Amino acid sequence: MKGWGTALIKDVKSRGYVEVNGVLYPPNSEQALSIPVKAKKRSKTIKTGWIDDSRNIKNKEKYKDPFIQLVKQELGIEVWPEFYFSTERLFRIDYAIPEYKIAIEQEGGIYMKGNSGHSSGTGIARDMEKNNLLVEKGWRLIRRQPSEMLTMATLDIIKKALQ
Repeated sequence: MKGWGTALIKDVKSRGYVEVNGVLYPPNSEQALSIPVKAKKRSKTIKTGWIDDSRNIKNKEKYKDPFIQLVKQELGIEVWPEFYFSTERLFRIDYAIPEYKIAIEQEGGIYMKGNSGHSSGTGIARDMEKNNLLVEKGWRLIRRQPSEMLTMATLDIIKKALQ
């Protein structure tokens, strides 16, 4: 019975009720509103455009897709997803192998209907700007269609780029 009561109190608190001296008060009550709210500490975002960039670390921890696993298994190389490679712009690489400055872009947006995303004039211009910035920073770019990502052909291209 004790576990049930604990679960009920946890549920009520998750709905905004506040406990004061063992008594639960609704969120809009005078007692609940008189309690100071502690501001959450925000960690400082470090933006370097490299592996120590906190945005890249967060993305690496968050995404674990089959392509990342395949490259790790077959080539023994760490792949970073959604990699910010520059501090000048918010451009991201779909997949990056920063150790070798290899960028891998999955070109899925080219098949979108209408004038949106990567297929619009501004989208194409933005992709060109990103590609040029990659070259300026010494990166090599591999562009693949979604259906080609999990193939030996893609792994072979990556192997050649590593040499």
